[in-house]
Amino acid sequence: MSTIELHDVTLTYDVRPVLDHIDLAVDDGEFLVLVGPSGSGKTTALRIVAGLLRPTSGQVLVGGRDVTKVPPADRDLAMVFQSYALYPHMTVRNNMAFGLRLGGVHRKERDARVERAAEILGLTDLLDRRPKALSGGQRQRVAMGRAIVREPQAFLMDEPLSNLDAKLRTQVRAQIARIQRDLGITTLYVTHDQIEAMTMADRIAVLHEGRLQQLGTPDDLFSRPANVFVAAFIGSPPTNLIPGTLTTADGQTALRVGGQTLVLPPRIADAVGASSTPDVLVGVRPHDVEIKPPDDAALILEVDVDLVERLGTETLTHGEMVAGAVSGAAAQAAQAIIAADDEIQTDSEKRRFTAALDPRTLVSTGARVPFYVSADRLHLFDAETGATLQTATRSLAAA
Repeated sequence: MSTIELHDVTLTYDVRPVLDHIDLAVDDGEFLVLVGPSGSGKTTALRIVAGLLRPTSGQVLVGGRDVTKVPPADRDLAMVFQSYALYPHMTVRNNMAFGLRLGGVHRKERDARVERAAEILGLTDLLDRRPKALSGGQRQRVAMGRAIVREPQAFLMDEPLSNLDAKLRTQVRAQIARIQRDLGITTLYVTHDQIEAMTMADRIAVLHEGRLQQLGTPDDLFSRPANVFVAAFIGSPPTNLIPGTLTTADGQTALRVGGQTLVLPPRIADAVGASSTPDVLVGVRPHDVEIKPPDDAALILEVDVDLVERLGTETLTHGEMVAGAVSGAAAQAAQAIIAADDEIQTDSEKRRFTAALDPRTLVSTGARVPFYVSADRLHLFDAETGATLQTATRSLAAA
């Protein structure tokens, strides 16, 4: 079984942990992506799995075997790097076969493996060319072919698309995802590009400052972020974060944001659970914003629009948020909440806000536009710790 496991892995440089007690398992045949900003520890984790770095503490297992102290060459892993690392004087065929030749594989078997890999990758007509005659995408496929012919237990990929232009990157990432699924080879893939992670992965592990923030499917991370960092990092444009206050009265829970009060439906109030502080950050994804009132309870966020970006597939509006109004459906109950807590202060400070709208939406700069966000679409986080308040999400967060 081709699994990869990290058990309580820590790597420390000069007392500072680069990786801090990481527990992670890549299932047999799974495509798992490590994603995070520069310096988050994702490449370090990959290099530890490859054997290029040894952890300060913890264990690395490949296929159930402890390889923590095993040399890289004996781990049966194939790595694809940022740079293609192709030999310029060799043909594609010889580049792909080079590792097999060093490993003593018979020529007939080498040729058969290269031919199979070339057919999978669409390189059959290019086998006798040298790297300088290939495009960037073709070179990347040759680098993958060199890994495939080894028939390893797993692929390790370190930002393999970073040297490609945007259009080619989109094409090649689709090819890599298809090839991995066709071959069924366990793959650990590193990228800083969250769009790359969302479109390719079976599951995603989000790292920040050496710590695992959340592990889950792309939908888990997008719809149920475990903390403020994940909410802000996953999704484009990033999540709007707005200060708010939670309060309760007469058995109801209400959210105070920007001068308005929204009584939370019971199903949402129950999911929020008991919070140690009334101060919260309200996460609003730009794509969850509507320009017409929804049927259920909603926040109304008025925004003075100062920039409109028409992208063809959508229209992005940016502006300053101003005090909103109370949702009509919740107005009567909200008054009871306000009366029960006169100490709540209205936050009159204007804040930046982005909405992603249908491309046919008519909106112009200089307009004050009311945006609606259904209560079901709100993400609530503890303002002090940044952790989600929605109890259903907590199981997804790293301990």
